[in-house]
Amino acid sequence: MNLLSNIAKLVNTKVHTIPHLESNTQFASTLETEKENIISALQKKLFSLDDKLDQYIQLHQKKLSELMETISNILPEELFTTPPPDNHLIQLYYTLYDIQVCLEKDCAPYLDFHCKIPFIYLLSARQAFTKEIPLLRQLLSSFGIIDFVQEIIIAPFEEVLKTDNISYHRLYYIKELSKHLQQLPTDSTSEHVENILIYMNFNNEIYLNYRLDIISENIKSFPTTQQQLIQTKLLLKMNSQKRQHPNYRYTHHLPSLKEQIRDWLTDEHTFLEQKILYPENTLLPEEVARWQAYKVKVDLSVNELGYLIRLMIEHGLILNDNRTEVADFFAQYFATNNQKSLSHLSLRQKMYNYPPSSTESVRGLLLDLFNTSKQLKNDHLPRKSSSP
Repeated sequence: MNLLSNIAKLVNTKVHTIPHLESNTQFASTLETEKENIISALQKKLFSLDDKLDQYIQLHQKKLSELMETISNILPEELFTTPPPDNHLIQLYYTLYDIQVCLEKDCAPYLDFHCKIPFIYLLSARQAFTKEIPLLRQLLSSFGIIDFVQEIIIAPFEEVLKTDNISYHRLYYIKELSKHLQQLPTDSTSEHVENILIYMNFNNEIYLNYRLDIISENIKSFPTTQQQLIQTKLLLKMNSQKRQHPNYRYTHHLPSLKEQIRDWLTDEHTFLEQKILYPENTLLPEEVARWQAYKVKVDLSVNELGYLIRLMIEHGLILNDNRTEVADFFAQYFATNNQKSLSHLSLRQKMYNYPPSSTESVRGLLLDLFNTSKQLKNDHLPRKSSSP
């Protein structure tokens, strides 16, 4: 059922037959009632056991976007910055806008973040961000955030002001980030901001590198390897206890900020353990040394290998619980057809971020393996003797 059908009829009627400027308080009342009915129906739908709830929400999200775009295409931009109360199309537009806000608030897990953003919706966000950016700078300064980090956090907001090529996902995320930062108590510190960025999954690459540099400096400030190892364990524990919202992700195709910090700390922990077990002046056991430089060569690209590892883990063929260790093992002891030495971090990223061509290549490989298996089976079957 399309809850927006009545409003869609009103939009089509106003666009094609009735003059845009017309005083009618009954029209505004009708819109308000229709809006409340739609929002109420959407909220009730959230408590249903419909296995196609995401499709239902995204259908209405797409229709909202189309109707808003229809209105914005026929009215001059200035009407949306100073809307006259007696313009029915403007009233319709802001009714649709209110429903859109409700969808973002109550139905975020089900939204299609690739949905097109109506231009006036983007314009409205720009007007809000123009006012918010100076306030956010002042707020971050009061929390003790250095200028370099402030610029990293503010950059996505400024991007919205400069370009039309903004995804719905990015715009929604930035609005939520602004809301959470502004909700921090006035006596908050830089640590509280860091926790918000973890919670909001601000997996911006520049910010990630900054955080890893700070963590590395903290670990290296301890004089002995044993103390560094203990500190690394403590940081791993603290990172695992930080809260992370499952529906927020600044860059949706990358692992979360919390996961990437965990992976880095895990690598550092392994390195420090090995450093304690095998000091530089101690020879490795003969058997360990034998396999130190050994590589299994595979006719795959790094993207294809990463996807194949992910496939084997998801299918249950690889039973190890720690995916980081699995990726590290393949990076250490495998070589691809174009890389003799694999980066641990790069291979882990390829497990989650791979191009469609890699999935097609691996699918072809699996079909070839299946055909090879059939051939081997046929080769071992006893041949029937010919009848005399």
